[in-house]
Amino acid sequence: MATEKQLAMQITSTKNIMKITSSMKMVSAAKLKGDENRLLRARPFNKWAEAICGPSYPLDFDLGPTFEEIPDNALIVPLTSDKGLCGGVNSFISRGVRGMVQQLSADKKDCSICVVGDKGRSQMRRMVGDKLVAAATEVEAPGNFDLAAALTAEVLACGSDYSAIVIVHNEFVNPAVYNQVYKILRPLEATGDNEAMPQYEFEPDIKNEVLEDLTE
Repeated sequence: MATEKQLAMQITSTKNIMKITSSMKMVSAAKLKGDENRLLRARPFNKWAEAICGPSYPLDFDLGPTFEEIPDNALIVPLTSDKGLCGGVNSFISRGVRGMVQQLSADKKDCSICVVGDKGRSQMRRMVGDKLVAAATEVEAPGNFDLAAALTAEVLACGSDYSAIVIVHNEFVNPAVYNQVYKILRPLEATGDNEAMPQYEFEPDIKNEVLEDLTE
């Protein structure tokens, strides 16, 4: 049997731990609120971008995705984190990319992977290491334009001969639920089957200049 003094010390130690974890919870709640506010401000821009890039597709294997809309010789860019302890946020993305690569290989389509985040790099190195061509790690949060520009430079350094870029990421629903989706970014063309912004009217030769600026 523990003595009365030992029990009192254990109770005091437990109360101290409770104070620390309570403070950590408050800090995490404040960070989460800030991230949610930034997300709400960013969503209107993403809605506008759908007019150019098209909508996102769900990466849900229960629905039996065929990935028919992904062209041959695509560059897959999964977005993961540098740190863990975040549930299945990274593992779901890695498994989804593995399934995507397997399906594209079955359809005789080639692809490469440029992963963002150290956790994704280590997981995909084991799963689809032969497709991994580049990785961007030590990505600081929260994101801003400078970070997006730096990541874009890393992706474009993989080469310019890819037919499309496929961004695979988590879509926030609530703190406990994230949906995995992917968005296909194709070269912006003024004419043809993949004509960008067909709902807008432009003067002759102006559309090429506009699309060149938007691509940049």
